[in-house]
Amino acid sequence: MWQRIQTLYMALGALSFFSTGIYHPDNKQALIAGLGVALLLANITYFKYRKRQFVVNRIAIIVAFVLEAIVIYPLLTSSEYLSSSHINYSPVAPLVSVVFCSLANRAIQRDEKKVNSSERFR
Repeated sequence: MWQRIQTLYMALGALSFFSTGIYHPDNKQALIAGLGVALLLANITYFKYRKRQFVVNRIAIIVAFVLEAIVIYPLLTSSEYLSSSHINYSPVAPLVSVVFCSLANRAIQRDEKKVNSSERFR
């Protein structure tokens, strides 16, 4: 069942985590981003267990919010970031992964609803 839409959403969320981890050389940020990538890539293989996928996506959302806090805090406390004129999109990447994880959860819920409705007819 690799062709489901939630697989695409989880892969895009993992890519977003990866882009956050690759652009931040800090070990703590790269480690947490790697955890998010590992969670979502492992979650893709759980296609037979939709409830487990739903829970792991929720954990990935929590990891994304922790990573967002770790990325944003040093940016807001440094004065050079506020005075610089260049635009940095890497702090937005964890929020993009939250969006993709929540879209995957919606698709998983739709699949679960379809399976439950088809089991009533049997």
